[in-house]
Amino acid sequence: MKFFATHHRRFNWINLPGALLMMLLQRTPLLNLFVTAENTVLRSPASAVLKSSVAGLVALGALHSRAGATELVTNVASPLRATVGAPVATVAFGLSGTQTNPSAWSVSGALAPGLTLNGRAATGSFSGNLVLAGTPTAAGTFQLNISGSDAGFTSAPYPFTVIVTGGVTASAPSFTTQPTAQIVTAGATVTFTIAADGSPAPTFQWFKNGSTVVGATNSALVISGATAADVGSYTVVVTNSLGSATSNPATLTVTGINAAPTATVQPTSVIITAGMTATFTATVSGFPTPTFQWSKGGIPISGATSATLVISGATTADAGTYTLVATNSNGSATSNAATLTVNAVVTTRPVITTQPVSLTRAVGVSAVFTVVATGSPSIQWRKNGVNIPGATTATLTFSALTTSDTASYDAVLTNAIGTEFSNTAALIVTAPLTARLSNLSVRTTLAANQVLIVGLTMSGGAKSVLVRAAGPGLGFLGVPGTMADPKLALFNGSTQIAENDNWGTPAADVPALSSTIAAVGAFAFPSAASLDAALLRAIDGGRTVQVSGPGAGNVIVEAYDAGLGNTPRLTNLSALNFAGTGGDVLIAGFTVTGTGTKNVLIRAAGPSLGALGVPGTLVDPKLELFTATSPAVKIGENDNYSASLPTVFSSVGAFPFIVGAKDAALIVSLPAGGYTVQVSGADGGTGSAIVEVYELP
Repeated sequence: MKFFATHHRRFNWINLPGALLMMLLQRTPLLNLFVTAENTVLRSPASAVLKSSVAGLVALGALHSRAGATELVTNVASPLRATVGAPVATVAFGLSGTQTNPSAWSVSGALAPGLTLNGRAATGSFSGNLVLAGTPTAAGTFQLNISGSDAGFTSAPYPFTVIVTGGVTASAPSFTTQPTAQIVTAGATVTFTIAADGSPAPTFQWFKNGSTVVGATNSALVISGATAADVGSYTVVVTNSLGSATSNPATLTVTGINAAPTATVQPTSVIITAGMTATFTATVSGFPTPTFQWSKGGIPISGATSATLVISGATTADAGTYTLVATNSNGSATSNAATLTVNAVVTTRPVITTQPVSLTRAVGVSAVFTVVATGSPSIQWRKNGVNIPGATTATLTFSALTTSDTASYDAVLTNAIGTEFSNTAALIVTAPLTARLSNLSVRTTLAANQVLIVGLTMSGGAKSVLVRAAGPGLGFLGVPGTMADPKLALFNGSTQIAENDNWGTPAADVPALSSTIAAVGAFAFPSAASLDAALLRAIDGGRTVQVSGPGAGNVIVEAYDAGLGNTPRLTNLSALNFAGTGGDVLIAGFTVTGTGTKNVLIRAAGPSLGALGVPGTLVDPKLELFTATSPAVKIGENDNYSASLPTVFSSVGAFPFIVGAKDAALIVSLPAGGYTVQVSGADGGTGSAIVEVYELP
């Protein structure tokens, strides 16, 4: 019998023969002798007897007194009744009817908060003697399932129940007061406060932007001397033994910190009838307090220097796009553009002045239908006579055509006086184009009257090309410090063959330019009154574009293949400009469209350019190629070109590099998409450089 084997030494001072003692233990009805938990280990049998009394042994479940019956035995009956805040009688657990004392215990179920098993406030696995003790902190009924095991056996689980009364019923934490957002001046003290219920009482941990705030373990979080580093979103997690809860986030905003302006509330577009008042409003943060300047179509409006722009008695001349530039000593910010639409007072039915025209486009490219009418009508586009949901503006745009877009399209224009139907325009979608170069762009900062030169070559015949120089249009997109009035000129060799200063002049060119801009996927200019420049011309062979302006500023120069089909096509794009450091490196973008991949040769020339008579060239150009994605991914680079490439140069008609010069070049195969090339000095130097992109067979 295990109990005898374990406890015989506790009774050997009685001087009873072992056999007699075993007989007594086995024959005593309904009672087994057991010692209290504090005497689990005895140093002196005599002193042990003096320290504790023999307790009645209570078995959970059917109580057996026969040797060999395995039962859980304790010195306190189940259920153990306890009171919140009062220590419980220490409970020791044993098994009767086994050959050896369990060396391991397994306990599952619910342990009353405040109680421990072998000093641990959790259930699980235990070794040696098993003891329950502690002071309960929450009311409730808690059942444990206990089994013992040793090398030769594992008992069935036996229940042991603890019933705790008084106090508060145990519950998981919940918030009664959430933290609230705070806006303070730099240097002020900030206090976030919460209140939470839960029993046992929960603990607290504050977080900033999801990261632990070290030492912030109270219901209130105090931040002294707030700075910009304290700005963020704060939450607190409250936890007790029954669970946890996370508060709502509370944002801390610290004002009075040196910061560039940021538009926190953007102006919104307005549609009114002539004679009404239009109001644009923006909210801008920043310190020191910013100054404001409203612009229409990229042109500053005299006297419009507050965060709100009011246009009283609006006329159709006031229609356009409006932006707000906010500036302080730390920088500037440009708001999103807001459009003012001024509808004339309707007196006649709509009169269509520009009809949609039929188009033939390849799969995957874009297409645009446009209709223009007087009479301020509403517009509904139709496909084969059926309304197209959401197609209610003057332009119907297809971003990536499929064969299912082949159809007949028209527009229905309606005002209070009557309805007009546009001409029907056919859209024919042809087979997809193979991969080809379709666009080049260069964004740079030019000094007053400094010239940027962009080159392009059209092979296989003549084809329409859209060329643009955008300054105010960049400002419309939020780019600061743009060139106010860029001008472009198109050259064939040294002969100027076309030029444009303001794209809205002559007005007769605006509809074709607007339609082409939309068709090639270029960003729209703010209005026909903006001082950006644009040309649409058919070219064959090589051409250069020169861009300059009477004032300095940021400008982007773009050339787009605006025609149809794979042939003719652009086979070479290039840009000559100054390559600096940091934000002034030479950056050129290009686009591959169509199916499959396109092999291209990319070059960055400095020393060999100098040999052609260009002064102040970059001594050691480095070329890096990136995807035009966010974030950009570098997919190729070169510092000094390979000696194996000159034969490739001559095959595409590129000028030769000086043998051993530190010019750069690489060959890559690219799928459809946008790409950027950055040219800088490998040695940190600066100077003029040319970046070139050639189509390879």
